[in-house]
Amino acid sequence: MSELSNQRPIAEPVVDWSFFSMARYLMTAQPADERVLDGSEWDGFLDLLRTAGTLATELSPAGLVDRVSASRGLLQMLHFGLERTLGAADPSRPVLSRPWPVHLFDYGAGNPDAVYRTVVLRDDLTYRVSGDLGNAPFLSFEFFDGTRQTGSLLRSDLRADADGRFEVTFGPEERPGNWLAVVPGTSYLLTREFFDDWSHAQPSLLEIECLDAPASSWPVMTADRVSKELEAVGQWLIETVRVFGNAHVRGVADFANAFEPTALRADSDLPTIYHGFWDLAAHECLLIETPEPEGDYWGFQLSNALWNTLDFANRQTSLNRTQAHVDRDGQLRLVLAHEDPGVPNWLDTLGHEQGAVHVRLSPARRAAPLRSHRDLAETVNDWMSGWGTETQDGSGPGQHPVPQARVVKLAGLRAELPPATPTVHPAERARILAERLRQVTRMQRS
Repeated sequence: MSELSNQRPIAEPVVDWSFFSMARYLMTAQPADERVLDGSEWDGFLDLLRTAGTLATELSPAGLVDRVSASRGLLQMLHFGLERTLGAADPSRPVLSRPWPVHLFDYGAGNPDAVYRTVVLRDDLTYRVSGDLGNAPFLSFEFFDGTRQTGSLLRSDLRADADGRFEVTFGPEERPGNWLAVVPGTSYLLTREFFDDWSHAQPSLLEIECLDAPASSWPVMTADRVSKELEAVGQWLIETVRVFGNAHVRGVADFANAFEPTALRADSDLPTIYHGFWDLAAHECLLIETPEPEGDYWGFQLSNALWNTLDFANRQTSLNRTQAHVDRDGQLRLVLAHEDPGVPNWLDTLGHEQGAVHVRLSPARRAAPLRSHRDLAETVNDWMSGWGTETQDGSGPGQHPVPQARVVKLAGLRAELPPATPTVHPAERARILAERLRQVTRMQRS
């Protein structure tokens, strides 16, 4: 009998792979619960962790680096889940989270170019968000009920003044000014800011306040709250490993050393996403070729088999519009390899035999969409609900052509590149990596 089968039965999940669902579940915690915890809740949490660990091993490639990366990635995701749970503020006294330190504690292939913030909401309360929008080429406010997106606001929707100052109110009842009605069930706000120039990135300065008196207090230190926290984090970790691990297994089986032919969020004002996968021997590299994208933001990044973003602060595992070299013929050529091939657009696998390549592309340069609405329901682009399933929705042909990829021998790489491709010597690479760390530290305020 396996170790897994000796465990107590795991209950039907009360949350899904989206950490937004944890906030929704924790709102059901009872404010008055005088039970004395007897340790069984903690034992159940450990069982859930054991299940997640077994699943991570089963879904990860057998390579030395890949297995180490999966185990460390599991710890990263556990930290992420704990911070999203224990760090969640009372939705009647909301506090935006600190920017996620994506290079340290990651989940779901977090974007190296991004500053993410989150806050828990209640759909029966009214909130005001105000501040300075900063200078990110792409910014969005996205509302969620679990994996179901319940609305999205772009920079233009926030109606900032000439200095970038704005104020927006959202809730169930109309208020004066820039107000929007929330969709019932909304329990989370996620802000995304994508930067291509790390050295000059100015993240937004945001404040949120609740304009209503809460109907009841936020249960913090009750037995029911703590029991639900343990249950939610453990089950979320299992679902996260299951969804992303299976996405990798399917991806390598169907699109090894290639990109999926359809784009995620293809019909959205949000950046389009292409996913690709690699499976390379030590002497091989993957040459990725595509016309230079036209949008205000684009970026390529690598992740492991559980979709933990690879270390981009100390190694070159991502490149964006400002960082990448574009050849004279207008083509963008990137080289994914286990060792430095001496070219500007090297994407470092960190020794992973397998992994995923994620490409984010904002819509082609055009005037900001002029959207006139008073209800967040009119802005919904529910691309997450079916993601990670065999029949996911929200995908289709993107504005940008699918990047092309082919395996070449590392020793013969130069013959496959334009003659004018620059050479990056070790000293220059060391300088580039040192500058990356400085810029990441500054941008993410780590």
